[in-house]
Amino acid sequence: MIHDSAATRMAALLRKRRLELRISQRVLADSAGVNPSVVSRAERGADALLSTWEKLFNGLGDYLILDSTRSSEDAEGLLIEQGEARRERRLEGLMGGGVSRR
Repeated sequence: MIHDSAATRMAALLRKRRLELRISQRVLADSAGVNPSVVSRAERGADALLSTWEKLFNGLGDYLILDSTRSSEDAEGLLIEQGEARRERRLEGLMGGGVSRR
């Protein structure tokens, strides 16, 4: 589940919390001040504005708290290496080291 999109994870949590509270999508929509179709789309994992997710969780009486973690300790090094490789390829192309297209 850690590799699922944020929208997919939030959708599952939203539905779980709504069912725990035993309320319908319509009741949540009324509480959150949104159209019931917004609740339905959110629970299916449709991408939505952060403010919409916040309204939905607030409608459940919850606070939406976001956090960030590194997916890998090597991620930063890998991104730096890829950036350097792109720069080198770009410089080679500018200096005539690239293959000409005819």
